Amino acid sequence: MSKKEKIIEVAKQLFRTKGYHDTAIQDILEHSKVSKGTFYNYFSTKSQLILHIIQKVDAKVEEQQNLLLLEGMPNDKQIFYSQLRVKHSIYGTEKIAELYNISLGENDEELQKYMAKSHYKELDWLATRLIEVYGNEIEDSAMDLSTHFIGGLGYQFRYSDQMKLDLNSSDILDYNIIRLEKNIEITKQSNQVLFPYKSPSSVEIQEIAISKIQKLLTINDDEFSQEEQEIINFILEEIQNSYVRWGVCEGAIRQLKILSSSISRNKQLFNEIFNIIHKQTKK
Repeated sequence: MSKKEKIIEVAKQLFRTKGYHDTAIQDILEHSKVSKGTFYNYFSTKSQLILHIIQKVDAKVEEQQNLLLLEGMPNDKQIFYSQLRVKHSIYGTEKIAELYNISLGENDEELQKYMAKSHYKELDWLATRLIEVYGNEIEDSAMDLSTHFIGGLGYQFRYSDQMKLDLNSSDILDYNIIRLEKNIEITKQSNQVLFPYKSPSSVEIQEIAISKIQKLLTINDDEFSQEEQEIINFILEEIQNSYVRWGVCEGAIRQLKILSSSISRNKQLFNEIFNIIHKQTKK
């Protein structure tokens, strides 16, 4: 374990046992057995340490959710529910919820920007997945459903903790999933929309896909076989066209998944590209 990893693990343990505000940087130094200079070489403040911990957890959640989606169809409800449970499970294991709440009160511009961006990203992800699972019929109301679900879930978790209720957190999640299903049925019968969902344009999607493929090529340029390289270049050229044959791209990237041994080193990036292509194929 590197010194940076040691600092992070010690800090997480102290935050859980002593509490964030009662844990001084000196406590972290003593328990991790590193110098003050070493600490400040990695983190300028405790807020920056929180930011790093949260970013790592969020990346882990995203990777696991993408892996689940890669194993099946985007409109599969069980995969969707599993994605929700993965996030819940990782948050519980990492005991990260309290740090999220604390981060909202920290006077750190970078941390605040990340939290705001992360919050919207979570809402947008859920809205997009709801459309994929329940159909375009709910597209206009997808953000309403997303904010209702995430907001209600968050407040119920906090209320349960504050009141020290003997409730299984998984039961709270399952309760809200059932209510989500009911809410979707109500939404289908109503024309009222608070926050109209804005889907990304085809041009924006193309630009995102191109950027991610170019990044994949940059990372693994020397590791792909000639056949793998040709498939990736073919996908890149296809997506750069004014009219993209997304179905052709999906066939190519599925072939790449079978061939490539290098994918395992960059699963998250590959999964992101795969999901973009797959979603466009289904439109």
